Amino acid sequence: MVINIVKNLRDSYDYANKALHTFSNWITLITISLLTMISMTMTIFGFTVASVETIAPESLTLMLTNIPFIEMMGEFSLNFLCVGAITSLIFSILWTGFTLRVYRGGELKLGTWSSMFLEGLLATIISFVYFIPYLVISVLLKYYPMNNAVYALVAAIIEYVVILITCMVMTVALIRFAKQKRFGAAFQMKELFNVITTIGWLRYLGNIIVVGAVLLVVYVILLLILVIGWVLIVVVAPLLAIWEARFFANLYESAVATSTSTVIEE
Repeated sequence: MVINIVKNLRDSYDYANKALHTFSNWITLITISLLTMISMTMTIFGFTVASVETIAPESLTLMLTNIPFIEMMGEFSLNFLCVGAITSLIFSILWTGFTLRVYRGGELKLGTWSSMFLEGLLATIISFVYFIPYLVISVLLKYYPMNNAVYALVAAIIEYVVILITCMVMTVALIRFAKQKRFGAAFQMKELFNVITTIGWLRYLGNIIVVGAVLLVVYVILLLILVIGWVLIVVVAPLLAIWEARFFANLYESAVATSTSTVIEE
């Protein structure tokens, strides 16, 4: 039987709580989380300033007037973009490699950084491959008249459904890759859809909504606590990421166990 959502929430919490007391590399993990956030902020800032500079340079000049520090950053927007993009990619790959270890279960540890980076890189490639259909569909939809309100609404719905299904399948694919340690395992579509069918598409979607709601509430509460809350976000983010990853790993494992027992009974 596929694990019910209440039991899964409890089991995931127990796993994260155990990790909190036994995992010895929290400082390193929090540092990776912090550097990832800083790198992504640099990327967003660099991209924003570079875009405004290209589209409306006069507006940028007006915006930066009398703010020396920001003006200096504006002058190096391309550097910010490049450095931020490269560093965020590196730290994101490391973070993904650690997430795969959470999917795998057992005692958490960092160590063997090269192995963690390689696994994270392969998982990033897998994610990119899964997003190709969405990118193609999104580009094709843009060729038609977006000024038509009805068409724009339908196109938005199509894009939303496609990216939702993509994320649902991709999550299961990454967990399967983590479990089997084979790149090809992430693209065995029959097995992936069997797992999702066993879970149930609507039940799977319901689980995603619940997890998303819990994370949203926690982050909103922390954001409302000025300064201290923002610091806590950096500290708590790794713990929440472990909890979320374990939640979906539990869901996957229970579906595989259910599917296997059904085949044996038949």
